[in-house]
Amino acid sequence: MNRTAVITGATGGLGVSVVKRFLAAGYQVIAVDVREDGDHWLESLNRPDGLSYRRLSVTEDRAVQAFEAELTHLDVLVNLVGGFAWASIDDTTPETLERMLELNVRSTFTMSQHLLALLKQSEHGRIINVGARQALLGGSMVTAYALSKAAVVNFTQSLAAELKDSSVTVNAVVPSTIDTPVNRRDMPDADFDKWVKPDDLAEVIQFLASPAARAVSGAIVPVYHKA
Repeated sequence: MNRTAVITGATGGLGVSVVKRFLAAGYQVIAVDVREDGDHWLESLNRPDGLSYRRLSVTEDRAVQAFEAELTHLDVLVNLVGGFAWASIDDTTPETLERMLELNVRSTFTMSQHLLALLKQSEHGRIINVGARQALLGGSMVTAYALSKAAVVNFTQSLAAELKDSSVTVNAVVPSTIDTPVNRRDMPDADFDKWVKPDDLAEVIQFLASPAARAVSGAIVPVYHKA
């Protein structure tokens, strides 16, 4: 396979699993994140063949435009960048709301918008976004977060409809809580066994990028743990 995937939020708890899964499937992977120690991160993964790192703020339009200009070919865009906030509506500040929209919506929109031309040139163009269970069902104390993830779900369906006559598919996974070190730290009293394992979610994401999913577009795929 000679396909290239850009994976944002690549150094996070989910990102590492997704990067490894795409490498195992034979993709050339461009790992995108804002951390400055990209070389150290690559060393921690033993610099696998097919993996490169690009430091990028995916919410900055000009930076993403410059990144786009560096690419000559792209088959898959996986938008993993996101953020979470606990807060009642009374305690949700304008800054918190803006941060949720910036991290969850703008990041996904900006990367998709600027890399779409390259994806359209591929016979296997794929965009995979990450929503959340609260985007479909709502949730107490996460109003701003749920709102922003609902926008990601709507964006996914709208873009899929817009691209229905192209070779590009657009889908989203909507996981429940993901079992990452950050989530364990923030919710130490939770039952971790009920959380979604990053490797399991990575499998679903990679499937949506695969030739087997060529007829799937506009799908919102629940990924909830099943005991």
